Amino acid sequence: MRFQQPFTYYAVILSLFFVPLVSFKTYIGPLPLSAEVVLIPLLTIAAFIDYTRKRIELNDFNIKPIAAAFLLFFIIAVISLTQAVSLAPAAMELARYLSYVVLFLIVVKVRFTREQYIDFAKVFGLSVLIIGVYGIVQYIFGISLNTAGLYALKEAKGRVDSTLVNPNYYASFLNFVIPTLVLLAVVYFKNKKAQLLMFALYGIYVINLVLTYTRAAWVAMIGGFVLMVLLIPKEFVKNAVRPHILVSFVVLLTVVYFMPDVQSRTYSALYAMEKILIRNLPGHIAGDDHSKGKDIGFLPEPEETEKAEDEATTSRAVVSRVTLWKTGWVMMKENPVLGVGIGNYLVRYKEYVTKYPELYIGHDQYSVHNSYLKVGAETGFIGLAAFLIIYLIYYVYLLRLYFSAANRLSKVVIIGLIAGSATFMVQNLSNNLIFIPQLNTIFWLVSGLAIAFVHQNKEKPASMQE
Repeated sequence: MRFQQPFTYYAVILSLFFVPLVSFKTYIGPLPLSAEVVLIPLLTIAAFIDYTRKRIELNDFNIKPIAAAFLLFFIIAVISLTQAVSLAPAAMELARYLSYVVLFLIVVKVRFTREQYIDFAKVFGLSVLIIGVYGIVQYIFGISLNTAGLYALKEAKGRVDSTLVNPNYYASFLNFVIPTLVLLAVVYFKNKKAQLLMFALYGIYVINLVLTYTRAAWVAMIGGFVLMVLLIPKEFVKNAVRPHILVSFVVLLTVVYFMPDVQSRTYSALYAMEKILIRNLPGHIAGDDHSKGKDIGFLPEPEETEKAEDEATTSRAVVSRVTLWKTGWVMMKENPVLGVGIGNYLVRYKEYVTKYPELYIGHDQYSVHNSYLKVGAETGFIGLAAFLIIYLIYYVYLLRLYFSAANRLSKVVIIGLIAGSATFMVQNLSNNLIFIPQLNTIFWLVSGLAIAFVHQNKEKPASMQE
């Protein structure tokens, strides 16, 4: 059998389809086995074979800056092993990191044809559709709904996670994809039927995001939408104000508004932001007695009691999350140069909550719920700086492509990636999403392909551009 396309093409197709869809994970001894664990090596081997046989070519995209940043962090992470108590989680963390690096460098450098990129988009789009539809089916029929955090929900059956294992992970995936979906619906497609079909997919994803009941993700979605609107060229705006698009937005917002627990969860999100951002500001008076001036001779109204209960629940959640962040900060502050060793945060967690009882929240091991604090705690301030440089360079690439993109499709792809990546980075302030293999593989795979496509698309003759 002779393959018509390079092996790399088929490996990318398989990765785009199966990595988001397949959440199954098991262990063969100490080694994990999952879709990304199989497909990233497969893609690497395919690219090596194709390149040696001259079945693929490389583009002229300059990867030296980000490759240097990747290498710098890797060196610092390896040096941090001198502080590691346990080498097994350290080795696994380094292996995962290298797999993301290799994956991104391959897909961003291979020169695929325009038709191949269209195939990639269709396959990933099919995977996206299946995931979104399954998420809604999961909620309607109560299939394996996540019950974590249900104490704060009064009407919802549970939290949707679809094929992404955890509602927080799923919410981040949704936010990564949503900006591109809405841009395709209101900016790229000109045909009314195509616009409405794409808007329907966007609507499915927004509804899924609501059903995750991840408050930080709701806030991130709004922020991503605002960023996307700011980046859209003025000549594209007229597409967004067509009657059928405006009506679609109104219908979607109405549906979302009346979904279970949306109003109370939105209030809870705003209250949580106020607790974190305002009450921790210098000069803010904590512990005000709000009972003063109230007539204590009357029982509170039911609405007031319910509101007080919601605020108390949110306050406990905020305190727990802030305490986790403080634990990461203390660990980083006490190990400022090399950290506690890559992959060793959880190994050292019990030691620190024992040493500082005020940081204990009832668990011997618990995630810091902040990717940047995790990196800082494990590799020190220097490691954190090197890690952030990777994403700084990543955004420099995106902004350069944004200003050089000369056609509608390139603008849509790069604006969607800028906004989607921004939500991903923001949500890492409250979760360890960068360290979730399935999610991070999707991030680097899609980012690499999108960057390469926009870079190569600007090389096309004007007659071939849209």
